[in-house]
Amino acid sequence: MSYQTMTIGASPCEESCAQVGHPGYEARSRRECLVFRRMLERLFPLADDVPARFAVISSPHEFGTYREVCVRYEDSDARACDHAYAVEANTPAQWDAIARYELIWIERKDQLQRAVLRGDLQPQEVPTVYRGNGIPDLPADHSFSELLTTFPL
Repeated sequence: MSYQTMTIGASPCEESCAQVGHPGYEARSRRECLVFRRMLERLFPLADDVPARFAVISSPHEFGTYREVCVRYEDSDARACDHAYAVEANTPAQWDAIARYELIWIERKDQLQRAVLRGDLQPQEVPTVYRGNGIPDLPADHSFSELLTTFPL
């Protein structure tokens, strides 16, 4: 078995993304890559028996460490190869509604965690939706404004 790694990018190509060497890169790039990976998993689901998966990889760069989402796939499996090339050919150019919501939700959760660490907020004051480890499951058929209405941030 031989695995290949196909780089997809750090975010959809028409969206601005964190830039290596700029302030806040670390947190922003982690957030964007997590959300981009989740978006790709939603848009390009895989059967459990297909030897491919999405991953976030880190690579050295002269200004720091650079992160990107990739597809790691077994190159001897036709379904895995087809999946990787389909993702590459059809990667969305912009965030979908769920991804846009998740970016804001994660940033808000990080802000609340920092406020607790500074002592500006007590843990019990953090809204319940931000206390767990997981990102909320959101309906795929909602627009961004519907998500904000149904699941206020």
